[in-house]
Amino acid sequence: MSVVGSPAEWDDFFSTNFIPQIIDLVLTSWQAMPAPASDQLEDRITVALYCSLSRNQSLCTLPFLIRVQDVEIDLELERETGRKDIAFFPALQADIYFCLECKRLNVVKEGETRAYSSEYVSQGMTRFVSRQYSPFVQHGGMLGYVLDGDVDRAKQNIEANIHARHLELGMDPPGNIERSSVRPENEHIWETHHHRALETPVFRIHHMLVTRTMLTV
Repeated sequence: MSVVGSPAEWDDFFSTNFIPQIIDLVLTSWQAMPAPASDQLEDRITVALYCSLSRNQSLCTLPFLIRVQDVEIDLELERETGRKDIAFFPALQADIYFCLECKRLNVVKEGETRAYSSEYVSQGMTRFVSRQYSPFVQHGGMLGYVLDGDVDRAKQNIEANIHARHLELGMDPPGNIERSSVRPENEHIWETHHHRALETPVFRIHHMLVTRTMLTV
């Protein structure tokens, strides 16, 4: 794939090569991390994951650049519009990347569990739908840190929030989630499909849920 041309021309490369490699790398790197505390701060987990990604030997053969807390700039307004948690760049084009937004789920503090599934949707997914992130590509990613290990409950809470806000998210009613097109055998990986303003192609968000029990300590 040439690095020149319209961003839409990257769609096949993302679907068939780039995203499967990223998913495998993220899961492998997560398993190599020390287990976070059940109330660990989100940014600390994300930085630890980035360090694990950077140390992973697979990077030697995977031709992309990884950045953490990568600043998104609106060149016309000349201002910062956000910071992507983790971004994967396959080429020397600033607009071509796979953004992975990372959110805590089922945080346990002082014996009480808070779901944070609403924030997963309102402060994560909506940033892709509004084109704040990934405005020139058709794929983005959400990574949920399920800190109490109850993946089924976390997924159910996310689904409920997606259904409640499916119109805002640009989804066809009733806002169902879809089996992953790149890792259909993994029930902890799935997709949601979105219609963004002024765009014909469907935007796909690839969701992954990981737990403390998946880690190699």
